[in-house]
Amino acid sequence: MILVTFAVAFESAAFRRLPVSRTVRILHTGVGADSARAALEAGLCAEIPERVIVAGFAGALVSRLAVGDLVTDDTARLVSAPAVLTTSAAKRAFRAETGAEAVDMETDAIREVCAVAGVPVTTLRVVSDGATDDLGLPSDLLEALSARPMTAAPRLIGMLLTEPERRRAFLRLVRDCRQAQKALAEALATELAIRP
Repeated sequence: MILVTFAVAFESAAFRRLPVSRTVRILHTGVGADSARAALEAGLCAEIPERVIVAGFAGALVSRLAVGDLVTDDTARLVSAPAVLTTSAAKRAFRAETGAEAVDMETDAIREVCAVAGVPVTTLRVVSDGATDDLGLPSDLLEALSARPMTAAPRLIGMLLTEPERRRAFLRLVRDCRQAQKALAEALATELAIRP
């Protein structure tokens, strides 16, 4: 069995529409290192996979990575952050601090759990926002939308109605995430030899 992890169902939406083999299992870990660690540990208690593919979105920290580009262990240095980097300034600071070329929130924790369990890991993430993109919303709201969309929706709507610059940035992010979903599904299909 191959275990493919995503933080949230939105990331896996296009992949779940593919005719995936019964030997592939999907695990939505939740957002952030603590959620990912707990979900994966519970998943490994149920069944040890032959390998884990860490899939999902990543933010670019360098200009050579664009929305829809694939981020693997061989193509870019990916480092996990404790929160969503929502501004280009935050991305520049994280890049300067870590030397990373791309950022997510779960991969490092998943790699650690897999190392302890002796399970091989492949990283297959797709860029959802560029190095100079501001996401338009605070980190806590983006995380809340991922975890509890109905609860976070009133705050999102209020912010988008009263602040047009946030609305433009958010709509761009949604468009770019749709592109990333498609690119991620295609990359996973290739990796897993799935014929759509």
